[in-house]
Amino acid sequence: MFVKPARVCVIFDSKFFPERFKYSWITPHRRGAHKEPAPHGFKVTKGSTHMAVTRQFVQFVLTDSTAQDLLRWMSDVKIPDEYFFSTLNHNPQLNIPGSFLG
Repeated sequence: MFVKPARVCVIFDSKFFPERFKYSWITPHRRGAHKEPAPHGFKVTKGSTHMAVTRQFVQFVLTDSTAQDLLRWMSDVKIPDEYFFSTLNHNPQLNIPGSFLG
């Protein structure tokens, strides 16, 4: 039995938490300086680290400068993997292949 490949990215349990990115974090318990807003107008979301994504979404994450800018911006965020992929998925105005469009 074959599973038909999905054409959309599936990330569960995403929520908007923009207030969590006001500061950088030096250590998990020590807050640093005030952060600039997310690049390219990203609305930051939090989601699960478990996901199913399309090949096009993965290609975008690995090669697009917009995704790389977001990754650099998240370098001092607590648990960035819970925010990075979900944020890319939940910004339909950026037309990221395989992302949530609703």
